[in-house]
Amino acid sequence: MSLTIAIVFLIWIVIEIVSTLSAWRYTWGLPRAEIPGRTPSVAIIVAIKNRSAVAAEFLIRLRAQAYPDYRIIAAVESTDDPAFALLREAEREPGARIVTIVAGPVQHGGQKVWNLLAALKAITPADEIIAFTDADTLPSAEWLPRLVSSLTDAGYDAVTGYRWMIPTDGRISSAVVAAANASIVTTPRIPAVINLCWGGAMALPQTTLERIDIGAYWRGAISDDLQMTRALGAARCAIFSPRQSLLLSPVEMGWEEAFAFGRRQYRLMLTHVPLLWLFAAFVMAMPAVAAIAAAVLALQGYVGAIAALIFSIGLGELRYWNRRRIVRALWPETAHADLATYWRVERFMRPLWHGFHLVCIFAALGSRRISWAGFDYLVRSPQDVVVLSRPTARD
Repeated sequence: MSLTIAIVFLIWIVIEIVSTLSAWRYTWGLPRAEIPGRTPSVAIIVAIKNRSAVAAEFLIRLRAQAYPDYRIIAAVESTDDPAFALLREAEREPGARIVTIVAGPVQHGGQKVWNLLAALKAITPADEIIAFTDADTLPSAEWLPRLVSSLTDAGYDAVTGYRWMIPTDGRISSAVVAAANASIVTTPRIPAVINLCWGGAMALPQTTLERIDIGAYWRGAISDDLQMTRALGAARCAIFSPRQSLLLSPVEMGWEEAFAFGRRQYRLMLTHVPLLWLFAAFVMAMPAVAAIAAAVLALQGYVGAIAALIFSIGLGELRYWNRRRIVRALWPETAHADLATYWRVERFMRPLWHGFHLVCIFAALGSRRISWAGFDYLVRSPQDVVVLSRPTARD
């Protein structure tokens, strides 16, 4: 075995060990009772488009948070958007107060960010904390108090969470996307060194939001969260990720939609944080190259290669069981869901969803054109985004 292959194997095993320890560390003490010491007024901002069963359930859950003082600022593109009627109906039901903002069509930038910019104008001085979320998630009743607790009790500048995708159909494609996403959730995050905001779960004091001048970073932008990351970084604000700030996100995707989604995520990363994209490409490519080399050498009888493969498979099993523990701890209701396909893909089709990552990472090197929520955009730079086409009425 050559020195080069030995070094590749060493890097591979180090990556595997760090990933496994991180997944194990994520499970410590879950679920934790996080009750904020004080409950300042919160404004939750959400951009919403179209009407769906998930969006309807999202509003029901969001309006039933175990928190005494909060309101919701929901922004839509127009009154013709089916989401507008959904919000009007929700306003008549019991729950937290909803303020609906009509942003109008975006001319330069992403429609979601344009909606959020319009929603910012509805913030009042009484809103001590500003939170952001996405309408394709299913927040538990404890989601908001957990975010607030990290700000008021721990004293962090900003907190963020991430999605945990759950397939709601039996397609392999949906399970692959969910498994690939789960592998990202448990990666190490160091608040003062490297961490990214995720738009589906962000919270920060209004004083911090004003200090970072988020409007200047969102104008002409397509990514709310990556631009929030840049703004906080420029202000030297650390971004903390509480382990219980995860949100369930139902997913149903065919292969075409899955690859479009994955490529879009990595294209945005490449545009906004190119060094992180390079690191992600390295971390994903090295294990794949090493595993293929180990398989070839194992067939030739090399004991070291066989041992490396067995060790890697064993660590993969540990990560699988730790991820199951996370789901059981945070969402016990999923015990009754039919997730057999998802867990089989997560456990037995690791090369498939790892390969999905790789294809999406390197596909991001292609065109700067992306599709998102029915829009086609040309992303020239973080704040130079051209709207190429808009959704038709039936979209």
